[in-house]
Amino acid sequence: MVVFIFIKLYIQKNIISENIDLRLRSAAGSVQLIVNDSMIDAAQSKKPFDLVGHDDMRNTANSIAKIHKVIYVYVMIESGDSALFVISSYVDTDITSDLVTNYLDYYEEATPVMKRAFGSTEPEVFDITNDMWGSFRSIYVPRKTKSGTPYLLCADVKVSEVFDYQLHYLVEFAFSAMFFILIMLPILLKLRKGYLSKN
Repeated sequence: MVVFIFIKLYIQKNIISENIDLRLRSAAGSVQLIVNDSMIDAAQSKKPFDLVGHDDMRNTANSIAKIHKVIYVYVMIESGDSALFVISSYVDTDITSDLVTNYLDYYEEATPVMKRAFGSTEPEVFDITNDMWGSFRSIYVPRKTKSGTPYLLCADVKVSEVFDYQLHYLVEFAFSAMFFILIMLPILLKLRKGYLSKN
């Protein structure tokens, strides 16, 4: 029974991971629809961006995050040994905690994986990040403008989501197993009694 539970949990974890990765891919891919080459090249040149236009794009990014059930979607450009935000979504707690990122804000906690992703030839790069916003499973989709400026389409989900799904499944599975045992117990006792009476 214990081995069966571990096998079921392992399979369920893979299913959950695949589901989360699919949501991350879809969310990051959708962000491509709200950015263009001229915007990325302008950000790389540190040119100012229209405040109203930026707010509209950020609201669209918020909608993309909600539709795909991820925490954040954002676009990053390379800056020296780190990265800058071009556009990013936010959640309500970011407002009260003063953690809403703005155009060309410096991302001090860029991981080595993120930094390498700018020059990656892989279609997507996954990472586990821990920063002031929390702990996340992240995806970076490398892109380049026609002029050659590298940038990343990104999305995050909370790392705790996988654990929460597993815990929920474990509790559900445990109740199912107990119910099965309770149903089978009278039959097993009757069979055992019949076997002992024959001997």
